[in-house]
Amino acid sequence: MGTKTENKEKLSAFRVIGYASGDFANNFSWALVSGYLLYFWTDVALIPAALCGTFMLLSKGIDAVSDPIVGALADRTKSKWGRYRPWIIFAAVPMLIFNIMSFTVFPSDNVNVRAVYALAVYVVLVIAYTCVNIPYSAMPAAITRDDNERSKLSSWRMTGAFIATLILSQGVLRVVNFAGKGDEAKGYFYAAIIFSAIAFPIYLFCFKTTRETVDIPMTEEKMSLKEYVRVLKGNRPVHILIISFVCWGFYEAAIGAVRMYYFKYYVGDANLFMLNSSLMFLGRVFGTYSLAFLVKKVSNKRTLPLIGFMASGILMVIMNFLPVHTQTGLNSYHFMTFLTGIGGGLGLASLFGMVPDCSEYTQYKYHTHAIGFISAFINFAFKLGMAFCTAFIGWILSALGYMANAEQNTSVLTAINLTMNGICGILLIGAAVALIFYGIDKKSYAAMRREIEKKIEESHEL
Repeated sequence: MGTKTENKEKLSAFRVIGYASGDFANNFSWALVSGYLLYFWTDVALIPAALCGTFMLLSKGIDAVSDPIVGALADRTKSKWGRYRPWIIFAAVPMLIFNIMSFTVFPSDNVNVRAVYALAVYVVLVIAYTCVNIPYSAMPAAITRDDNERSKLSSWRMTGAFIATLILSQGVLRVVNFAGKGDEAKGYFYAAIIFSAIAFPIYLFCFKTTRETVDIPMTEEKMSLKEYVRVLKGNRPVHILIISFVCWGFYEAAIGAVRMYYFKYYVGDANLFMLNSSLMFLGRVFGTYSLAFLVKKVSNKRTLPLIGFMASGILMVIMNFLPVHTQTGLNSYHFMTFLTGIGGGLGLASLFGMVPDCSEYTQYKYHTHAIGFISAFINFAFKLGMAFCTAFIGWILSALGYMANAEQNTSVLTAINLTMNGICGILLIGAAVALIFYGIDKKSYAAMRREIEKKIEESHEL
C-alpha cells in the first residue's frame, strides 16, 4: 500500500455513518451472544451452568492469542482497500455463519456431545469475530488524526451499536416466541438467522463508505511479536484503558448475561426483560450521541467517562437494594436503568475514542506503528472482563444449586441480584477512579501530533 495523504477536512456525515454502520452490524452477533448465549446454553441446550462458565473463560483464552495476532497482521496488511477494511468484509461471512450455528442445539441426548459442539462452534465464532472487530476498532486512527473527529466516530459507532442492541432487546424474544411457538431451540435458531442476514449488507455498506486516508510510515511495518509487546512497557495511557475496559467488560457481561435470569427468577416476570433492556439501551443511545458535542467542552477526554462511570456505579449500588417486588421499587429500578444507560453509553463511547489517541501516543513515544496491536490488546482487556464475569456467573450459579427452568433457592437469587447490580456498580466506580490517572489531554495530544507529522514529513524528504 503506497503512501497516502491525510484528509485534513472534517469527515462528512456520510463517512461517519458509514463507519458507525460497522458496529451496528457487529452487534447483531456481539450483543446477541452477550445477552442470550449463556441463557441459551443453560436453559435451552440444557448444558450445566458450571460447564458453560468454563467455556466462556476458555474462549477468552483463545482470544488472548488471537487478538494481538490479528491486530499485528492487520497492521502489516497491504491492499488497494487499505490495511483494515479488507478484514471486515472477508471475515464477516464465516462469522455470521457461526453466529447461527452457536444458537443451534446439536441433536443429541448426550449432554457431553451437546457441550462439545457448543464449545467448538463458539470458539470459531470468537476467532472470526476478532478478525472483523479488531481491524474495525483500529480504523479511526487510519481515517483521521483529528481527535474531535475520532470522538465523533466513536460516538456514532457506539450509537449504532446500541441502536442494534435496542432492536435486539425488542426483537429477539418476539422472534423466539413467534417462530418457535413454544420451542425455544427453534425460536433462537431462527432469530440468529434473521439478525445475521440483516448484518451482512450493513457490513458491505461499511466497507464501501469508509476510507483509510492517514499517512502511516511504511518503514515501521515489519516488527516481531517481542517488539510489539515492548510498546506496552511503561505505557500508562494504555494501562489505564486496560483497567477501565476490564471493569467495563465485567459489567457488560453481567448486565447482558444475568438480566434474563434476573427478571425470570429474581423479579419473577421474564417479560419485563424487554422493557428494562430497551430503557437501558435507549439511555445508551442518548449517552453516546451526546459525546460528539460534550467532548468539545472538556480539556481531557477522561472527564466524560469518569463522570459517566462514577454516576452509573453509584446508581447500581443503590439499585442492588431496591424493593423490585413492589411496583414503586420496580419503577425506580427501570428509571435508574435508563440513567445508567446514559452514563454507560457516554463512558464507553469516550473510551473507544481514546484508543486511537493511545495508539498515537505509542507511535510518538516508541516510534512504532502498532495501531492494530494496541487496539487488539485493549479489546482483549474488555473481553477478559467479560470472560471472568461470565465464568464467575456459571460457577457461582452451579455451586449454589441453580436448576434450569425451576424455582431458585434464596442463595441463587441473592447471587443473581448482587452480580447484576452491586458488584457491577463497584467495578464501574473502580473504572472511574483509574481514569483519574489518564494523562493525555488535548494540549499534550496536539503537541504530540505535531511532532509525529514533522517526523513523517522528514521521512518523505529523505
